[in-house]
Amino acid sequence: MPPTAAPAEKAETASMPTDSPAEKKKTARNENRRKAVAASVIPPIENEEDYLEMFIKGAETAARSGKMAYVRREYHDRIMRITRVIGKDKLTLSGYLDHVLTQHFLQCGDVIKKLYDKNYEDVF
Repeated sequence: MPPTAAPAEKAETASMPTDSPAEKKKTARNENRRKAVAASVIPPIENEEDYLEMFIKGAETAARSGKMAYVRREYHDRIMRITRVIGKDKLTLSGYLDHVLTQHFLQCGDVIKKLYDKNYEDVF
């Protein structure tokens, strides 16, 4: 690249209007989300102990304080077998789903946020 390319880019950037307060707030919010996710991303599960520690544990939220969701029968049956056998009947379906969704949001959060921001339209 010729040495004059960098100053021209700086001149273009300097002449661009600054972000609106709403855009700055949105950018700051996204940056805070990225930091929170980066600090808590869980590595792939490689052994049985990791799986047990991550998914087969007590629920952090009581099922009655959550919302109802429908799960296809095949998955319901499979999850119930997992919670009965591996969880030794000490883990609820709701608790297991909470752990699975927590992992999903940690692993896919950045992509979900990008898609959300891309498709979201402010009311004002």
